[in-house]
Amino acid sequence: MVVRIIAGIALALGTAYAGADSLTAAADDLCEHVKSCAMAQMAAEEDLTPEMRQMVEPVIQNMCSSMRGQIQDVGSGHPLYGPSVACMRSMSSISCDKMMEGDGMYTDECKEYEARVKAMAGE
Repeated sequence: MVVRIIAGIALALGTAYAGADSLTAAADDLCEHVKSCAMAQMAAEEDLTPEMRQMVEPVIQNMCSSMRGQIQDVGSGHPLYGPSVACMRSMSSISCDKMMEGDGMYTDECKEYEARVKAMAGE
């Protein structure tokens, strides 16, 4: 479950564009929310050995800073800027339980963002 959350957020942030304002804040908020949910899920997992916890916890703790390095810096005038902010904000409002569902992170705002990315790429 923890890995699924991390994969979902990596996908979302890896395709996002970030500026030094609301999108960066939205991405940071989302990452912190996902990190909190992942840590709570890991704490609740009875099957994880202490060794597994020691291995996974640093990855979760450092995931936000790792993802920041993968995000391009694009200004607020970019056509994907607004949809990116809307997608990040919508995912930040998802409950931890909903995140654990298979496609629980794909909100309407994120579907719209993905459609715009594909349209820009000519797909």
